[in-house]
Amino acid sequence: MFRLLKQQGSLPAGLRFQVSIPTAISAMPPRVFPVPGDLEKVRAGYIDAVNAEISAILTKIPAGELAIQWDCSTELQDVYGGANLPEEGGVARNTPQFHALSHGIPGEVAVGVHLCFGTLGGWPRFAPPSANRAIELANGIIKGAGRKIDWVHIPLLNRDDDAYYQTLAQLEPGPARIFLGMVHNMDSFETRYRLARKYLPEFGVGAYCGFGRRLPSELPETLNEHLQALNVMRAFSRRA
Repeated sequence: MFRLLKQQGSLPAGLRFQVSIPTAISAMPPRVFPVPGDLEKVRAGYIDAVNAEISAILTKIPAGELAIQWDCSTELQDVYGGANLPEEGGVARNTPQFHALSHGIPGEVAVGVHLCFGTLGGWPRFAPPSANRAIELANGIIKGAGRKIDWVHIPLLNRDDDAYYQTLAQLEPGPARIFLGMVHNMDSFETRYRLARKYLPEFGVGAYCGFGRRLPSELPETLNEHLQALNVMRAFSRRA
């Protein structure tokens, strides 16, 4: 159906079919497998299964039309010291899996990463004081994936203090496109967007997470918020 809609012109010709997959650490966080030895065994099996699944997907979807997104919530919580593990070494603990998951994916496939603060119990599940660890994690993923990362989504809280955004200047995206999850709390969006642009000259924006946890009745307002964000960004570009 996806291919047919593209052939009919109902979908753009360059549009890819995205498959979003939890990473091994997010699918199997420490709280689920409290014995470390068991956890590592199960995660290794999960990575093997995901690699096999991607190979199967590629028999049905051409590599040039496929996008894989790694969904990460536990990783972000971990690097901020919130996963019952020490904050020190958090980035090093979480990045090797991205090489194991990504390095064998054909280069024609687009691969992206969605970092998340979590939505269980409402968003954000936790609210760190700085974006610093999220930036460190993003840099580690991009450098260690073993192949090109096409995009990284980084959530940002409803903060309007300059210090919160300063670490955006430390991002090393390389060829990856950066999307900041800041389409929320629209009364402060323009201020937050201006602060982010101060330290990161080029990025896209999006919601803090996907739309899957939203009620259908909430989607019109969510889409309207994205239109508001677009208008703010266009106005900013005209002034720049």
